Amino acid sequence: MGETIENSTENRNPKYTYFKDIYPLFLNSIDSYDLSRLDDNELSETLKGYLMAGVLVFDTYIDKDFSDINEKEECFNFKLTRQEMNILAKAMKLEWVRMNKHSEELIRKAYGDRDFNVTQGYKYLDELQIMETQLTKEIRTEVNELEYANADLYGDMA
Repeated sequence: MGETIENSTENRNPKYTYFKDIYPLFLNSIDSYDLSRLDDNELSETLKGYLMAGVLVFDTYIDKDFSDINEKEECFNFKLTRQEMNILAKAMKLEWVRMNKHSEELIRKAYGDRDFNVTQGYKYLDELQIMETQLTKEIRTEVNELEYANADLYGDMA
C-alpha cells in the first residue's frame, strides 16, 4: 500500500498521534478489493475521509478535542490512547460499511428489487445493515465506558 501508510518515525512528535498509526488498525478489520486497486494518493485520501468521518463518534467526548488536528502533518495535536485508536478504527469501519451499504442500495435501485435479488442477492445488503447496527452499538458503548472509567473528567463530582 505504498508510502502513504508506512510507519516511518522520522521527524515525528511523540506527543501526537499520526493518522498513519490508525490506518492499519482499520485496514486489518476489513476485506476490500476496491481499496487495493487505488493508487497511493487515492488510498490516502480515502483513508483520511474515513478517519474524518470516524472522528464524529467523539463529538460528545469531553476528554479530548478531536477537531484539534494538524492537516499538514496529518496528525492529532495530542496523543490518543490505544483504546481511543481502536474505537476510531471501528468508526472508520462503520463509515466504510455505510459507504458499501449505500452503493449496494444504489445498485439495488438501478437493477430493481427482483433482478437485484437474482443477480446480487439480498443477503449482502442485510449483512451490511446488521454490521452497521452492531458497530454503532459497540462504538457508543466503548466511548461511554471510556468516559465513565476516566475519573479525572468528573473532578469534584466523583
